[in-house]
This record gives sequence, structure tokens and C-alpha cells, in this order.
Amino acid sequence: MPIYEFRCEICGHVFERILKMNDPWPPCPACGEKKVLKLPSVFGFTDASSWRSERERAILKRARDYLVDGKVKEAQRFLSKAQQYVKTERIAKLSDVLANRKSVKGGYISRTELMVTKEKGG
Repeated sequence: MPIYEFRCEICGHVFERILKMNDPWPPCPACGEKKVLKLPSVFGFTDASSWRSERERAILKRARDYLVDGKVKEAQRFLSKAQQYVKTERIAKLSDVLANRKSVKGGYISRTELMVTKEKGG
């Protein structure tokens, strides 16, 4: 049974009801008036391509966060596992690029073009 949205013409109250196709429109729960309008409602759905692109963005963001923190090995490990579930070109390409990179010793990368290192001793 679909969910319909209604708005009362008298008081303006908006409400939802689950109705069968041939059921009469319900009265307003706020004022009891039977003059209600059925509102056009947008239903939500996800298809495989939108799910895949959403997952890809989340995976690439997490991998980028690892790289910003200087954790190249963790990013490599994460991307190798992610490739099993979400197989896209961008994930495969980043994984291949990271296979040749090494961790930064004694520092972290705050941007790809800037490296900050910690001093030893003190």
C-alpha cells in the first residue's frame, strides 16, 4: 500500500496516510475537515549506478584521509579490500599508484604538495 501526503484546505495541516488505491481520502486529523488535497510526493529509490558512485566517493574519501595522515600502508590495505566489493576504474587506478609509494617517515602530508616533518630530540 502506498503512502500518500495530504494537506487540509481549511487549516493547512499536512499529514500522511497509508491507503489502498480505492480508499476514500481521509479527513484532516487536526480539524476533522474532509476538504483535503492530495499532494504530489516524490518517492526515493536507488539504482546500482548511484549506489556504486556513492560507495566509490566514500572509499576515495577515506583513502584520501589516510594519505593526508601519512598512512600510505593503511590506504593501500584499505583500497585492496575495497576493490573486492566496489570495482571501479578510479579505485583501481589509485590502488595502482599507491602500490609504488612508500610511507613518509617522521611526518605527515597535509597536502599532496606540502610535507611537514617532526624534529627528533628536544
